[in-house]
Amino acid sequence: MKMTGHNAEIIQYVTKHPGCYMSDIRRDTSIQKGAIASALTELTRVKTLRREGFEKRYRYFIARQESLPIIGPKRIPKQPNRDTANPLNNLFNQCLASVRGGRAEV
Repeated sequence: MKMTGHNAEIIQYVTKHPGCYMSDIRRDTSIQKGAIASALTELTRVKTLRREGFEKRYRYFIARQESLPIIGPKRIPKQPNRDTANPLNNLFNQCLASVRGGRAEV
């Protein structure tokens, strides 16, 4: 099964909160309702999660421990060095000067 970020986050949430409802996942994560619903349906179809309860009010549990994905730490994007000028500034300034001067060269 293709593991998306949402699926991994939902599995991680259900692992920490067994017996949770979809509304709990929606409240505590930043995932949209439709994405949660489709991910929960897919995860129960492939038997990663199991659900108990009545229609439209299911509680979710981990079905198999070995099916849990190995999730590493989140990667923090590298921040640009704020001490140096942006290399696109020079190009922008040249284009702006040519437009203001009336000689548009594109």
